[in-house]
Amino acid sequence: YCDEYLITTFFRPPVRKPRTKLVPPILRPEILGAVRTMGEHLLVYQTAEGNETLAQTLKKTGIECRIYGMRRELTGDVREDNLLYRPFSETGFVEDLASARGVIAGGGFTLMGECVYLHKPMLAVPLSGQFEQVLNARYLAREGYGLAADDLTDPQTVFRFTEQIPAYQAALSGYEQRGNDVLFEELSGVLDRAEAGIL
Repeated sequence: YCDEYLITTFFRPPVRKPRTKLVPPILRPEILGAVRTMGEHLLVYQTAEGNETLAQTLKKTGIECRIYGMRRELTGDVREDNLLYRPFSETGFVEDLASARGVIAGGGFTLMGECVYLHKPMLAVPLSGQFEQVLNARYLAREGYGLAADDLTDPQTVFRFTEQIPAYQAALSGYEQRGNDVLFEELSGVLDRAEAGIL
């Protein structure tokens, strides 16, 4: 039991519980400092496990794909046609995210919140059985910010996502977030009330 709840979210469902406020996602300094541009590539963050056909599908799109996670042993970039496999680098990942045309990744809230903040359409693939990720992905789709999918075995899922990127971009253009300011303002208010004994 808490005196007040602050819930981070990029969507705004009705609040049912008292003493509960919704605030935008918490953003790390690297994202706050990133310069958002509109490139032509897709950022893909997936492991190879269960995604054997994904590389073939991505190749068929003809779009440059900067891929993290599928070849974890890499120490440098490896290009195969329009696919660029990259070793993990936080700086490189953030740069590729900030300049991406769209993102294909899991249903984790942190990256999803960063995509929404940077106005990057996302194809979200939640981990099976992870209710929070499923909820995140469905709300992402409901808001028009991207597409939710159970898996990537059907190539049409990726093709549908890439075709609809302009519509997702249009929806995302209406999303506004002042960094972490709203969260800190609400948190300061809670702490002030606690200090004054009026919670």
